[in-house]
Amino acid sequence: MFHRIGLALILLAGLVLPAAAQTGLPALPHPAGVRLYVLDCGTIISNLPENFGLTKDEAGNTNFSDPCFLVMHPKGILLFDTGLPDSHVGRPIYEDMMGREGILKFTTLTGELANIGVTPAMITWLAISHSHWDHVGNADAFAGSTWLARKAEYDFMFGPSANKQALPNYSALEHAPHIRFIDGDYDVFDDGSVVLLSTPGHSPGHQSLYVKLAHTGGVVISGDLYHYSAERRLGRVPPREQGGLTPASRRKVEDFLKANHAQLWIGHAIDWYATAIKAPGWYD
Repeated sequence: MFHRIGLALILLAGLVLPAAAQTGLPALPHPAGVRLYVLDCGTIISNLPENFGLTKDEAGNTNFSDPCFLVMHPKGILLFDTGLPDSHVGRPIYEDMMGREGILKFTTLTGELANIGVTPAMITWLAISHSHWDHVGNADAFAGSTWLARKAEYDFMFGPSANKQALPNYSALEHAPHIRFIDGDYDVFDDGSVVLLSTPGHSPGHQSLYVKLAHTGGVVISGDLYHYSAERRLGRVPPREQGGLTPASRRKVEDFLKANHAQLWIGHAIDWYATAIKAPGWYD
């Protein structure tokens, strides 16, 4: 069941408690089940589909959406990825390039969260698909949450090969007070509804997210396991990942999708993002 309902209507429906005095925002909704929100965390302006094994004709729109995802569970809140840096809101696309790609951003992650009555301090769990610059742009704002981290990714983030462009956006995580190192597939709430799937390859500790929803059904959010829909449709693997672990991780996820009758969301795919319900609407 898809809900296209604004925060004002949520208040009228009695789904949130009165305003929280300490924040000035509505108190957190308390759904009986699991909700999944798609947050606008920016757009990457790119014209390099050959880096992903595709021609321009095969890729179609070569730009990338860059969403973040919020899971609201009766036992807490999980934020998956933190998107492009909020500092780029309102700046010219090519003023501050990341390599040969530009950043287009109209909203802040903090603002996206505020639209559903959530502040960074309310986030119970932080998880990132991986530590590339477009997924960790605001990670430092959530250093007080419990970070569900994979040791291989942690070492990749803070070791000798750390990404010097992205590091300033997540440096506070290195000594975050609440780090929980996880291994394999990790059941966040111990009920099978929210599972971090180990899918290494794009980065050493890359992971995807499975969310089981009462009406929508199962959803796997791919992280950068895929970038374009055409990669999956045509069976293409980015050249730099062909000899690594990505093909095996893709097979694992495809098998998981079949076994759990789930759908795959390729967050970077503009064609998927164009029809997705964005916050403050949600999936349940």
